[in-house]
Amino acid sequence: MSAIRLLVAYDGTNFAGFQRQPEQRTVQGVIEEALGRMAQREIAIKGAGRTDAGVHALGQVVSIDAADELDPDVIVRAMSALLPNDVAVIDAQPAPDGFNARGADNRSYVYLLWRHEAAHPIYRRYSLWTRESLDVRRMSEALRAIVGMHDFTSFGRVRPDQTPERTILEASVVDDAPFVRISITGKSFLHQMVRSIVGTALEIGIGRRPMSFMSEALAARDRAAAGQVAPPHGLTLTDVAYEGLEWPRQTPVAWPWTDLCLPTGVRSCA
Repeated sequence: MSAIRLLVAYDGTNFAGFQRQPEQRTVQGVIEEALGRMAQREIAIKGAGRTDAGVHALGQVVSIDAADELDPDVIVRAMSALLPNDVAVIDAQPAPDGFNARGADNRSYVYLLWRHEAAHPIYRRYSLWTRESLDVRRMSEALRAIVGMHDFTSFGRVRPDQTPERTILEASVVDDAPFVRISITGKSFLHQMVRSIVGTALEIGIGRRPMSFMSEALAARDRAAAGQVAPPHGLTLTDVAYEGLEWPRQTPVAWPWTDLCLPTGVRSCA
């Protein structure tokens, strides 16, 4: 049984999330429909992250099982014509038999803040605008409390079949004016967990809450103890990694989602 890995990007503004839902426009739904038209049969896909409505992706990973008749190179070319303009298959590669995108080793998210006196018409769909002065140092210190394995009941919606324990590998804040970039990498996440962590960090950065607010909310194991859930449009799934598996990497999308310098001159390395 052959498998294919797709690298997918999308603007989540007009989607009801990644996962297929009845009578809703979803990323999974439009990709499966396009693949079905291409293969002349029903195609089911699995995604590495079930992003919420309004959340974007630069590096979502999707897997297709039993895809013997599909050629990865043809998929990339065909999807450009078959998909709507707010979702794209950036890359397609053969994957090991039985590969399941849901089995990712870790997932990375970036939450963008546009900190300026005026909103920006270009970035308004991909960042949260704020006029507030933010203490990035305080936010960074506070985020240290969530790194490691913890019970994240205070920061997410826990389904009956789930454990609230999750492992965060990295959490940081970078002031890259006019943006502030909050990056969080973890093995897996509860529903709305990243946005709840961001909302709590913002309360601390603005000065409404003490730096201990993050650790206190974590220890409380109570949804009411954390800050408000940050709006979805500032959040982007940037990368998904699998232990022991690597594919040829595409040129990464850099600023403002990363401080990475590119030799193409997209962002100065000076």
